[in-house]
Amino acid sequence: MNVLKRLNNPVLFNEWKMRMRSVRSPWMLFFYLMVLGAITLFYIYVQTDGGTYYNPDNSRELFMILSILQLGMIVFVVPGLTSGSISGERERQTLSILLTTNVSATRLILGKWLASLSFMMFLVFATIPLYAIVFLYGGVSPIQVVKVFGFYVITMFAIGSVGVLLSTLIKRTGIATVVSYAVVFGYSIGTMVLVEILNQFVRYQRRAGVIGHNSNTDWIDLIYSFNPLFAILNIFEEGPATRGNRYGSSWLYKIDPYWYYCALLGLITVIFLLVAIYLIQPVRPRLFRAAKKEQ
Repeated sequence: MNVLKRLNNPVLFNEWKMRMRSVRSPWMLFFYLMVLGAITLFYIYVQTDGGTYYNPDNSRELFMILSILQLGMIVFVVPGLTSGSISGERERQTLSILLTTNVSATRLILGKWLASLSFMMFLVFATIPLYAIVFLYGGVSPIQVVKVFGFYVITMFAIGSVGVLLSTLIKRTGIATVVSYAVVFGYSIGTMVLVEILNQFVRYQRRAGVIGHNSNTDWIDLIYSFNPLFAILNIFEEGPATRGNRYGSSWLYKIDPYWYYCALLGLITVIFLLVAIYLIQPVRPRLFRAAKKEQ
């Protein structure tokens, strides 16, 4: 009973009821599954040339296409869902009322965060039967299937925490939404640009004789592990981070790049949520108060 009381979050339950009882929810689920199902069946039809034989080797490619399509949907939809979670309450002038209730700042932020992501997670996990159809043909291991859905969850959590934090900082939902998309796409593009800059710098250093031509710079490719697109390709051993000698002398390549991605985005999620909880409190505790008193 004590555990249930701690998990009881009126903000989360109220948001769930409002989102799941709307007329649009079942229609959105229907059209989303219909589009992905049509893509799956059309791909199989094209690969068989309208015949009856399907090469199981093509299942891997189809699985990767579905995974990247779902990643694109997450990146495009989640910032819009979460960036108005707090600013929307502020615009409706209901945020001050929520802060005067027994709902703590932690429950408020976590409730809004989870409620904004709940329908998106429902859409993603509703596609498991489509993945199962592809999985039956072979070419993909069960571990890769589990990793893909774990990748979706950690990506949604991180992007959602960015949207909630910006919604707490920015008063207008429209501005918070634009900034959320800018941060998400800036991070995705920035990691790729950073790798190219480092590669060009290493090439210049080699031409100048500063470093040897045989020096190990495979660690640069590991930065790709933090990019969502290349991280999902790494799951299928198609990304740049899997091209190095992971079993060589460098201990960096002995760790699956998938865990680098999960560790970084998990850290981002925790930090951003903690900052949002701190900022939303009506009376913020003074940081380092004890240290100041001692001085």
